[in-house]
Amino acid sequence: MLKSRKPRIIELTGAVFLAATLVACGNTQEPAPEPAPETSAAAESSQSTSETSEESSSEASETSSESSTETTSAEPSESESDEPTETTSASASDFSDDIEAAYEIFGSIAPRELFAQFDSCDSVGSEHNYNCSGPEVGQMQFSKSSNRATQTTQVLTELRSSTVLEDSGDRVVGWSTLGSTAVLTVVDNKEGLVLQQMLSTDQEDPEDRLIELGLYDPAG
Repeated sequence: MLKSRKPRIIELTGAVFLAATLVACGNTQEPAPEPAPETSAAAESSQSTSETSEESSSEASETSSESSTETTSAEPSESESDEPTETTSASASDFSDDIEAAYEIFGSIAPRELFAQFDSCDSVGSEHNYNCSGPEVGQMQFSKSSNRATQTTQVLTELRSSTVLEDSGDRVVGWSTLGSTAVLTVVDNKEGLVLQQMLSTDQEDPEDRLIELGLYDPAG
């Protein structure tokens, strides 16, 4: 009777051990628990904060770029600030080379305003003889020669057909007439300079013409 119960007890004991082993195995294979909702919410909040920061940085960069562009465009360009100022005052250097050359020689017997009315002064025969002309003043002859200055002075002061308006010794101003033609004359005996121009007395009075050209001043 005792022999038959012993194997049964062994069988029951083995069954209990097998059940415990299965329970232990089942606990080992269970999946890990899901993360708490708070962790996911924190991750989403961090991502939203990062995106907001990137947008703010981008907007600040665009604003700075636009401000820099407006400041640059508002500044005057170098070409505008450095525009040359027009010069209206005239000087001897404004003459062409040929007129300036004649003016440098004969400036003592004719005013600068007269040379400003010439279009050209052509050298004739030598570098000291010029024919100068302009549309308003006509043609005039200039020469530098002490002999010619002396001879011209004799003609003006000695011939009855000549009229002298000014005679200071060094400077002589007047004209000689032949028929209806007058030869207006200015002499600088000190420098040996002579200026002459032919004029029709039918069209204009010689004295008025000399005054008009600035070659003679009645007031002295």
